[in-house]
Amino acid sequence: MPESLAWPEPDAESSARLRALPFWTEALTTARDAAAGVAMTAAIRHRIFMIRRAVPWSVFALLLAAAPARAQFGTAPGQGPRSDTPEARHRHQRNGESLDQWVRVLASEDAQRRLEVMDDLGRSADSRAITHLLKALDDPDPRIQAKAIDYLGLRRASDATPVLVRKLFWRGAPLAMRQHILSALGKIGDPSASRSILDFVAQEQSADVRGTGVYALGEIGDLTIRDDLKRLGDGEGDPRVKLLVKEALAKITHLPRPKTETFVPPSQKVVPPVRPGT
Repeated sequence: MPESLAWPEPDAESSARLRALPFWTEALTTARDAAAGVAMTAAIRHRIFMIRRAVPWSVFALLLAAAPARAQFGTAPGQGPRSDTPEARHRHQRNGESLDQWVRVLASEDAQRRLEVMDDLGRSADSRAITHLLKALDDPDPRIQAKAIDYLGLRRASDATPVLVRKLFWRGAPLAMRQHILSALGKIGDPSASRSILDFVAQEQSADVRGTGVYALGEIGDLTIRDDLKRLGDGEGDPRVKLLVKEALAKITHLPRPKTETFVPPSQKVVPPVRPGT
């Protein structure tokens, strides 16, 4: 079998007939998107190979453990449909292109439409979008909850911290959802969540979830929990999590959390502060 096949060149008449088809532009765009997807997949596989060579297997295994969570709750923010594809254009025609239109869709009974607008809402430059992402945390569809959690983390919306902490301790929360919440809290970087995350990790049964929590603590970089985190690591039985504790302690001690312009300080107007005993 030959390694490659020559692509036939159509004559001028055949080419003109093809271009005259009503869906020619959409077909060409779809073909280009598919080619870009193949190239991206190849690049990702190469990057995974390079990371695997540089990262200890114990840490790499925990990164792989998050894959079922993504499969269960859908694509992560930033991996949704691009805004310049036929699919995105159809989505905008169906659901609108403004925050007010997306909010109306979130109130609909159609779960698929609500899921569709989450990427638009999460990427919106309108600061009011955070309020509606917080409301989406109570959506009955767990896929929509996960999207809201991820975007609140990416936007570093500290207004979400008390809500996410409460949601983390809900009895019966799926393992994948707990990982989404811990990852978001790590990205938000609010030190007020550190003690709650540490307490949660200390009672969590899943090593994968404990590892995600420890990683989040390293991202937050709260010096006040360093000694307690070290004691937790000394009693940890899973070698992968022990390694993550060691790395988190190193980050807390030597790597102060970088500042970012996307941080959203607490407003005290969107979410009331958590009071002891509530």
